[in-house]
Amino acid sequence: MKIYNNTYYNNTPSFGKFIKITGNPHSVKTFRTELIHKTDKYMTLGVKKDKHKSILYLFSGKHFDEFIDIGTNMHFGTFRRNVEKYMKTKPQKLSLKKAEKKLL
Repeated sequence: MKIYNNTYYNNTPSFGKFIKITGNPHSVKTFRTELIHKTDKYMTLGVKKDKHKSILYLFSGKHFDEFIDIGTNMHFGTFRRNVEKYMKTKPQKLSLKKAEKKLL
């Protein structure tokens, strides 16, 4: 007698990442374009703090879903300036060099 398992699990949890990468604006911009061309796993959000500092946030999985939920319920400009304040979890912080090694 053969028993076939035809059970499909559609309700699998999506594990995600919420990463914060800091650096100078030119380097962050080139890293962002390389990342976008290489993979489409991450949603990116760039924030320029001042002339010499820029922050790139990467969202995937459950953090991307949370980003969409928050973004639809409030003014995007307010959310963009205070991403860490409105997200439920703190981002994993990476330098630009470590991010290039891990993600590219």
